[in-house]
Amino acid sequence: MARRANIAALAAAHSVERIFSRFSWLGDADALLARLGITRRELRRVADDDEVSAALETRSHAAINTPWRVESTRARVRDFMTRAIEPHVNEILSAAWEAVPYGYAVFEIVYARGAGPDQGRVLIDRIILCPFEWFVLRPDGRILWADTRLEADPRKFVAVASGATLRKPMGEALLAKAYWPWYFRTHGWRLWAKFLEQSAVPLLIGRTSGMRDVVIEALAKVTSGPSIVVNGDGDVKAVATPGAKGGQFAEFELGCVRRIQRLILGQTLTSGTDGGSGNRALGEVHERVRDEKRRADIRLISRAVQAVLDRLAVLNGLPEAGRFVMEDGVGLETERAARDEVLHRIGVRFTERYMREKFGLDEDDFRIVEQTAGQGGNAVPSAMALSADGPFTGGQQIIEDAVAALAGTAPQPVSPEAIASAIRGARDEADLVARLGVAMAGADDAAFRQVLERAMTGAEITGLIEAERTAEN
Repeated sequence: MARRANIAALAAAHSVERIFSRFSWLGDADALLARLGITRRELRRVADDDEVSAALETRSHAAINTPWRVESTRARVRDFMTRAIEPHVNEILSAAWEAVPYGYAVFEIVYARGAGPDQGRVLIDRIILCPFEWFVLRPDGRILWADTRLEADPRKFVAVASGATLRKPMGEALLAKAYWPWYFRTHGWRLWAKFLEQSAVPLLIGRTSGMRDVVIEALAKVTSGPSIVVNGDGDVKAVATPGAKGGQFAEFELGCVRRIQRLILGQTLTSGTDGGSGNRALGEVHERVRDEKRRADIRLISRAVQAVLDRLAVLNGLPEAGRFVMEDGVGLETERAARDEVLHRIGVRFTERYMREKFGLDEDDFRIVEQTAGQGGNAVPSAMALSADGPFTGGQQIIEDAVAALAGTAPQPVSPEAIASAIRGARDEADLVARLGVAMAGADDAAFRQVLERAMTGAEITGLIEAERTAEN
């Protein structure tokens, strides 16, 4: 009993309970919004700006359009979950991504009874993105209605918070950081338009000796700009204003736009680098930064879809919910192709599903042909098919084949025998790195990493195969 009591005490969130019991609930305690003097809902004005809207759209499309799939060890669960969310996955991802600009988002799941092959199952009828100001998120993960402070049904409502912490349970709003660049840009355009208006209309000066009202009325008819009437001999002339200089405003506008793009997209490579010496390298760096933001968004919105899968699994009494995965799995990537070549040489054989998902091939595009040792000279039988009468045992033969494959791809003039000797004599990973470093002292870093990665992959697969054979024996 004492042990159970200790575990119960350790499992309690005292920091959260302290907030609720001593300080009650403070609502949206975002310090940045408080300094700006606005509420979170007023950030929608920032999102309506053309530059901000374009940047948000670019970033959201990069994440939402990433290929997805449902993984599960049970084929029936995988197929059912795929059918259940496929018609609504874009709505779920779009609703979840709203947490990026506003800090948090809440959407409702409307369920329906299945028909046909899913008769008796609970499916999704539609997804409704709710106005986030209707809800308040608590640090313990509960969703409360903002007007009644009652808890929303967790089976129907899913909340997504970006960068949520105990201090900011409703997340960090990206648009709050873009408020000042948006504010200065908006008011800068207003001042610029007023300046152009005043510059286009000259200042009229009327001179008269007595009929001031008549002259004022006449000036009002010929100009919409400023005018003045003074005593004089009755002549009227135009005072030309200085020509409009747009250079300073262009720099101001470019500065505001770059701040917005750097904040939302993680880069500013839209102008200002033409003709530079490091444009390609700079572009690659900025593209990596953008990809990091995209991956962060994918992790955020993937959790929302996973929450939907979990609810469907509970409502349908399934043993598991499967795993929702978003990744760029289609395309003949150089690193993956090189890795798969090494795995094939040491006995690994890939399925048709792997070839379709990872390389984007249709069923009619390829055939999987099992080769024997006598076909082509490059085929290597798997560890289970090796003959015990050969010069090596099954594990030794695998290592010899992997060494031969690595030595054949090693950059010259590095000796293949030196690489093979380093791999055979290595005791562990650190020893392999040291031995390859001596053997490939004349190779560049890229070549060294390529051979090292292939050697480590082959050693890992060999260890798994040998462990399986040992367990069977």
